[in-house]
Amino acid sequence: GWVVRIPAIKQQTGASASTLGLALLGVSAGAVITMMLTGRLCRRYGSHAVTVACGVLLPLSIALPAQTHSALSLGLVLLVFGAAYGGMNVAMNSAAVDLVAQLRRPVMPSFHAAFSLGGMVGAGLGGLVAGGLAASTHLFLLAAIGLL
Repeated sequence: GWVVRIPAIKQQTGASASTLGLALLGVSAGAVITMMLTGRLCRRYGSHAVTVACGVLLPLSIALPAQTHSALSLGLVLLVFGAAYGGMNVAMNSAAVDLVAQLRRPVMPSFHAAFSLGGMVGAGLGGLVAGGLAASTHLFLLAAIGLL
């Protein structure tokens, strides 16, 4: 849902193509940093607790790009979003590995398929509503749905 808003956020921040590209690196940088730490957090606190924490941070952070007005602030906000996304990715996979061990059957492929399906549905619905909603309204609604 957030990706369909990149053109509006680019216009809002006044970013050039190159500064937007640098700001978008915030997602990957945040994800890589957090992915390296999340395994330890899962061992210490359990994958459920880390998944819940990231499950709160991720939707909250999705509303932030629409509140930015510079490429620098967008990059910093996307760093937070990437950190939440990376943490959620590792924590969910950690929980899935535990579930596979308990069930003694391969369920991981269905989790990855569901994740991909969710991405496709989100992009499709995002594309449909992008013309009728302001970016801030759209991303706020995504945050609310994500928190639910």
